[in-house]
Amino acid sequence: MFVIYEPGVVTPWDYLQTVRFYGFITDLRLKVDIESIAEKELPDLSVTQSRTERLSALRDMEWSGPRKQIGLYLETSGHPITHIASIALLNRLPYYHVNLMSYFTDNAVVQIANDARILAMIEDVGFGLLQGSDEVVIFGSVKEEVTTLPEDERRIEFCQSYNFTVGTQSLQLLSANSQRLQATFVNRHSSAQVFLNYGNTATSGAGICLLPNGGSYEINRTNPYQGVISAISSAAGATLSVMECV
Repeated sequence: MFVIYEPGVVTPWDYLQTVRFYGFITDLRLKVDIESIAEKELPDLSVTQSRTERLSALRDMEWSGPRKQIGLYLETSGHPITHIASIALLNRLPYYHVNLMSYFTDNAVVQIANDARILAMIEDVGFGLLQGSDEVVIFGSVKEEVTTLPEDERRIEFCQSYNFTVGTQSLQLLSANSQRLQATFVNRHSSAQVFLNYGNTATSGAGICLLPNGGSYEINRTNPYQGVISAISSAAGATLSVMECV
């Protein structure tokens, strides 16, 4: 098994996951040039055949008879290696290409976390591994990004904690504060849902839902908001813990 792609480190001296780039793969292709097995002939498709019959003929061409095979895998720091797909490698002179993007996403870009990597392995399915002049080439392009905080960014200097009892009527939690850098909300009720709103009036069933037993929400540098915040509960007597930092 070999690594197709894993995000690079920010500098040659960084090896921790937190200082690795995030990867955005924009193109990933496979060149297949197999000569160690007999050439696979294209099926004779007729315009009178149904779509199902044509797909069955193409499937039989790809997966029945002699072939080589490559497997694609994904691994993260919190999850073991997972099989994503297997691709048949056929002898189709002179060679052919396979777009690998569709095996990972329906979007135009494959997003790779800073603790993840894509792997591949040639698999023996009864016809041996690559032999002689067989050649499989994986190539593509990727954009890497890293998020940093400017050194002159204003830092948190003070935090104030609150406990609110939220009922079925809208309650204002925090007033507008132009100095707010962070605000954290935690629902401590065992069964009631609490709904937050950016504004003077919260509505039950709308806005930001905090689930029972610890449902939480945080305002920070990634989603800054310095205006009024209100809340309402699906039941009376819901306890909400709040911390505002400036």
